[in-house]
Amino acid sequence: MSDLPVVITQAGAQPTPPQELYDKLITSVAAKVPGYTANLPPALITDLASTSTGAIALIDHALVDTINSVTPYGANIPLLQQLGSIYGVQRGIGTNTSVLVVFMGSPGFVVPRGLIVSDGNHQYAVQNNAVIPASGQSASVYCLATASGSWAVPAGTVTQIITSIPAKITLSVTNTLEGTPGLEEQTIADYRAQVMGAGMFAVQGTPDELKSALANVAGVHANLIAFRQVELGKWAIIVGGGDPYEVARAIYQSVPDISMLTADVVSGSGYVPHKEVITLNDFPDSYVIPYVVPSSQAATVMLTWDSTGTVFTDPASVSVLAVPAIVDYVNAVYVGQPINIYQLQTLFQKAVSSVLSVEQISLIRIRVAIDGVIVEPDPNTGLVSGDYYKYFTTDASHVTVQKYDGTN
Repeated sequence: MSDLPVVITQAGAQPTPPQELYDKLITSVAAKVPGYTANLPPALITDLASTSTGAIALIDHALVDTINSVTPYGANIPLLQQLGSIYGVQRGIGTNTSVLVVFMGSPGFVVPRGLIVSDGNHQYAVQNNAVIPASGQSASVYCLATASGSWAVPAGTVTQIITSIPAKITLSVTNTLEGTPGLEEQTIADYRAQVMGAGMFAVQGTPDELKSALANVAGVHANLIAFRQVELGKWAIIVGGGDPYEVARAIYQSVPDISMLTADVVSGSGYVPHKEVITLNDFPDSYVIPYVVPSSQAATVMLTWDSTGTVFTDPASVSVLAVPAIVDYVNAVYVGQPINIYQLQTLFQKAVSSVLSVEQISLIRIRVAIDGVIVEPDPNTGLVSGDYYKYFTTDASHVTVQKYDGTN
């Protein structure tokens, strides 16, 4: 019965009707056993044929379920991982905290891949060989944390070299930019979405294809990718995280005309973001790939709520439920995009619904501070805008959810 029919409609694979399976079973047996017939009064042979049809129906349903599960949204975990391997994305790759460092020292010394540097609390491994040029200072070198987790890496804190260096070599290190906090362990749901996005790779040369290629670079965060027109004929690519050479390679393979790219941009506030200018050698020619590296801006969210009715709701319980949802939302806002006050209100209502129903809520007041300064929403909107080339970061210590006490 290896040739069971497979009927696929717009709703996916469909099971074969039992009568059709029964008829096919009888035909197959009769072809191998001359004179066989199942058209007898109720007897053992009829019962056997019916029982076999039930077994085949189970096999057919298993076949249908397997076919219909070949999608990132329906696959079991082993099959999902195989789909991810086909599309070039593996679960959890690139989620560790990363930092760009600069090495200073003896010209000509090759900083090997795997060399360990540290900020005194965490260690980071160099991901690709780098060389100290005649100037004595290397270009930015991408380093990835050796342990999983998410933490801040302020500029100027990575100053220790853990790996032994030959005595005749002078070498020091620092990070002129803040690092990119990592992600917590990637959830299956998030990985399903990542695999789905990789499988929907768009036509080469389109913005969607560029973003998909960059998102597949280890260490690049999807919400830190943007492709923006600076002026007529000039575009800026914004990418946060990832090895600069891997990022440049993804850009080189995705943008048909790299001459239109620029990293010389200034935001409306006057902020000049960091830029990377990477030279790729595609023998016998070399190409210069510029892109913008966004920096973070600390967001503090203060939410005040109140309720009606006589039923007491523990403010601590409300805070415990609401704070993680707010933190996740703020950290997922795309680079240059505003924080939506109305979306925060909706998230708050959903997060606390188990202890505080929407009908009971009488007040939700939200204030947002950026880098320690209260920022009012844009005129006639509920949108709190930050810098065009920065992204928001926050944690539980910067989110306050409290019940209105009549004064705050």
